[in-house]
Amino acid sequence: MSETLEQIPPEAWPLIELLLNITMVSAAIWLAVTVFIWWRRSASNLTPVNAAQKNANAQPDFLSVDHKARAEAVERGEKFDDKLEKQERAAAKAAARGGRTRTNLVQKLAGFISLFMSLFALGSMISSAIWQVSRMGGMMKDYSTFESLSKIITEHPISVSVAALVIGVHIYQFLSNRQWKED
Repeated sequence: MSETLEQIPPEAWPLIELLLNITMVSAAIWLAVTVFIWWRRSASNLTPVNAAQKNANAQPDFLSVDHKARAEAVERGEKFDDKLEKQERAAAKAAARGGRTRTNLVQKLAGFISLFMSLFALGSMISSAIWQVSRMGGMMKDYSTFESLSKIITEHPISVSVAALVIGVHIYQFLSNRQWKED
């Protein structure tokens, strides 16, 4: 055996190694597929075609009626119909009520608190805006127009940039959506 291996030229070994690897991968894939098919057949309770036995008296199951199973299926269908009718009546009641559900005390309290906090936030924003306007008015008296504008820009750069951005977007939308008439 060793004499036979020594007769193989060294240039052929990479090809032999490649072919051996291809053979091993093919065998592994074949084995995996075979095991998968066997597991699937056993899980599905399938028998191979060659294992089937001849039976001249074989008849399909649908030719004989199982009256007991049929009666049970009809009973289950009637129960389902009753359940479906109850659901439809509940949906009709909900639609008649206007789609609103009943609220409990906690939900009413949460709604009241939310309304109160919203009114508080609105009131604080209004008073803050009035205070800022009066403060700005006082600042306008002390400075000239250019100085007051530069003071506002340096003290509130984020607010000025957001306002400029909003104004710019609205101008762009106005000009882009405008349908110009040519005379």
